Amino acid sequence: MQNYWLLKDDLKDLFESFPAATYEEQFSQVSIRIPNTELEKVFDYLKDHKKFPMDMLTDVTVVDYLTSDYAEKPNVTGREEDLYSDNRFDVVYHFYSMKTNKRLRLITNCGGEQPELQSSYKWWTAANYMEREIFDMFGIKFKGHPDLRRILLYEEFEGFPLRKDYPTMGEQPRITLRNPEQNNGTS
Repeated sequence: MQNYWLLKDDLKDLFESFPAATYEEQFSQVSIRIPNTELEKVFDYLKDHKKFPMDMLTDVTVVDYLTSDYAEKPNVTGREEDLYSDNRFDVVYHFYSMKTNKRLRLITNCGGEQPELQSSYKWWTAANYMEREIFDMFGIKFKGHPDLRRILLYEEFEGFPLRKDYPTMGEQPRITLRNPEQNNGTS
């Protein structure tokens, strides 16, 4: 673990600059949790760090913490507040420093009725497709993203299929044929 991950002793200046940041080690991997209000400052800090510049964003993903009992029986549990909890989603960033061969995982939360975060595209252009995929699958919007639209599903698709409250049964609206003059495989 010590070979690849930035440890707490390596990032003393980060915890001095951001006192609300917390450090945890789990499954031989290091995570730093930061409030979503400080995301822009943290991105500036990580990109321009003198000793460990995080010049590559390798992954952005989301964890949905909606309880499984709500997802399975939404009308029985009566826990509507879980749907709009500020802590429902964790957005997880994985960074890599090519200069030092070190990695860093940054976690922030978002939620509410319309979950939204600051886009990391301004700092790492690799975030373009990753943030679009998160928007498409989870419905989390990224402020400042230059082209935030669906990337995997068609525009008429309703809902966000990787959310735990997405209904597993049901139908999506049919889309019209793109080229109705063609046979499209039907007789």
